[in-house]
Amino acid sequence: MQGKWWRAAYAPAVGHTPAAFAAPQRKLVFVAKHGKQHYIPKCYLKAWCDPATPPRQDPYIWVLTKDGAQSRRKSPDNVFHETDMYTIDSGDGARNLLLEHGLSQLEHEFAQLRRDKLDGCRSLDVDEHLYLVAFAAAMYLRTPVQRDHQAAQWGAVLQLADEMMAVAKAATPEERASFPSAFPPSDPKDRIPYEDVKAAAERPMQTLFLPQMRTLVPMLAELDYVILLASGEDRFITSDFPCVWFDSEAHLRPEWDRGAGLLYPGIEVTLPLSPQQMVIFNRKGTNGYVSVPGDIVDDLNRRTRFHCHEFFVNSKNSTRPVWFDLGRPPGDVAIEDELEPGA
Repeated sequence: MQGKWWRAAYAPAVGHTPAAFAAPQRKLVFVAKHGKQHYIPKCYLKAWCDPATPPRQDPYIWVLTKDGAQSRRKSPDNVFHETDMYTIDSGDGARNLLLEHGLSQLEHEFAQLRRDKLDGCRSLDVDEHLYLVAFAAAMYLRTPVQRDHQAAQWGAVLQLADEMMAVAKAATPEERASFPSAFPPSDPKDRIPYEDVKAAAERPMQTLFLPQMRTLVPMLAELDYVILLASGEDRFITSDFPCVWFDSEAHLRPEWDRGAGLLYPGIEVTLPLSPQQMVIFNRKGTNGYVSVPGDIVDDLNRRTRFHCHEFFVNSKNSTRPVWFDLGRPPGDVAIEDELEPGA
């Protein structure tokens, strides 16, 4: 089946390939279409459509600015998209839609999983667990926030490489002869070709998405996961950067080591699945479906809103003051450190 590229992202690491992933992979080059590409999937957002939508009106979600000052009704089809965000330039003028079609297939699998298993609080088998993991990993990696972060990181490396090349070009023969002693040769296996650095800086999504999936999915698959259930009138919100990495114990580590990493015991990777459910990948042995009270839902909504880039999403046009409460950071941690997304 076209687009089943993510099977290679984790099958070797976890020693299992779901049956649906068994189709052989091949190079895909498509005609010029599918230019409108969503980084927050339509099928994902549909769960947040306002239940009070009038009968003969297209369903809509409520999109609110990060500060909550403005809100607007939007169809899931008309929000959180860019033109050719995942399109790969094949070099011959053709548009390779491997990533776009692969993400579309993954979204289909998630929508089916949510409908058939998650909504009914049913246990997931091995294949279904891996679909959930792959979807969460993609939701973390596919956003403009991550793309721009990677572009900045690799752009700095590219600038340094360009400056070193300029110095070498302007150097005299005597100066060039001294370079090997100033810069000892590295193991060839550890070197990154200049062309690869340039591609990562200029086209980070097309260049880095699949390698990052191959790294991230097996790591997420090793974690415990619990699906929290909101009850009554409480609802989870989502956002334009919905997969959040957070470590409540980060402040106990040295300042230079306070990032949220998957190997730390306090890590929590949260992803709202619907207004009624949120999954938390963790290392605390917490699994299954767990109903939580409203204050827990509010605290997690606070986390989701703080980590959004520009907008968050609700199923109704309302907010709660606690979502905007900065709180009091522990120890000497600045609030900005607490709210920095994990990398």
